[in-house]
Amino acid sequence: MNKPWNRISAALRGRVVGSTGWAMAAVAVSSVTGIITARSLGSESRGTLALALSIAGLCVLVSALGSNVSVRRHLPRNRQVNRKGYERLSLFLSVPLLIVLAAVLYTVATWIDPSVGSWKVGLAFMAYGFAYYLSNQALDLLNAMGLVVQSARTNALGSAICLLLVAIVTFLGWSLAGVIAAYAASAALQSVAAYAIVLRREESRTGEVLGMRILLKDGSRLLGLNLGQSLAYRADTVMLSALSSQHQVGLYAVAVTPASILRLPSAAVGQVAFHQAAAGDAGTRQILARLAKLTGILIPLAVCGWLLADWVIPLMYGAEYRDAVGAFRILLVAEIALAPFLVLSRTMAGSGNTWGASAAGLMGVAALVASGAVLIPGQGAEGAAWASVIAYSAMSATACLALWIGVRTSRRRA
Repeated sequence: MNKPWNRISAALRGRVVGSTGWAMAAVAVSSVTGIITARSLGSESRGTLALALSIAGLCVLVSALGSNVSVRRHLPRNRQVNRKGYERLSLFLSVPLLIVLAAVLYTVATWIDPSVGSWKVGLAFMAYGFAYYLSNQALDLLNAMGLVVQSARTNALGSAICLLLVAIVTFLGWSLAGVIAAYAASAALQSVAAYAIVLRREESRTGEVLGMRILLKDGSRLLGLNLGQSLAYRADTVMLSALSSQHQVGLYAVAVTPASILRLPSAAVGQVAFHQAAAGDAGTRQILARLAKLTGILIPLAVCGWLLADWVIPLMYGAEYRDAVGAFRILLVAEIALAPFLVLSRTMAGSGNTWGASAAGLMGVAALVASGAVLIPGQGAEGAAWASVIAYSAMSATACLALWIGVRTSRRRA
């Protein structure tokens, strides 16, 4: 009698394990890329690189207007939403993206970091922002189609290409602009690889124009989740650059990379939970049980990272980054605090509770800005790390509250 459920559970476990495995491979490769850039660029230029990548990512998410999140909700069960409509909408939105990228580049070069104002760095920045947008839209289309393992694998492939290109650029002795251009080229190739998978899938749905409207309407509601989450991830780097120094940004960038390994299992569970909820197969108890197991895995990993930090960080990145150990340890705590949000917010978004998912993301932004403004000027990278702990805790707490309210509301209606 339980065989169908066992087959479903096995499939879900396979997707979680598969996507987590490829995500771990991607982070491992990205860590090597981070080591190369940290050692070749130095802390100042490494901070500028982190700033450029962060603000480009934020521009992409603003310009996408939540379409990459809404397609993951609607494509699995809404026959009016199809792939071609999503692709056409993505092309339309790429025009304002270029305007946003140029405006933000000018603002940052004028007020925060003049080194991004050179024409070589600026051109590479624009190319990276556009390529990253195409890649981000393509990977989320794979997730919407239920191909979460293929999406994670393609992301890992992009990371490997980025490592190769950065290694070549470093060997040739190219500057910061060359490194950013390598990131841009790898993102472009990643988007090509993703669409190669997409195009092998047949598309028989109709209603392209209506589907575009649905994605835009629902995407604006989910923008709080996607943009709020990304602001909570990236705004700390921008605030640190504005309120402290590029040296501190470089230290923080080095601390973030290894700490983000703890995010991989949470993100994988969240991706599967999103698609499961969108397909109508998610149960609250099942999600909470999975979250409890996830926390039981993360805590021992964080303890190991904490104990090895004094040895691992200088060994990987060099003695120049020894002061990043404190921020790294604080960020380990932040990643544990973030785990409930990554799972619960995606469950709510997939099931249609857009206000709850967005509220959690926006709460994180508010907490980060408020706490970062107080902590960063005096504590630098460690202040930014503590601001992340506060922001991630606020996001998870809000997600738990929103899920509880949503469950009570649905029970009353039933």
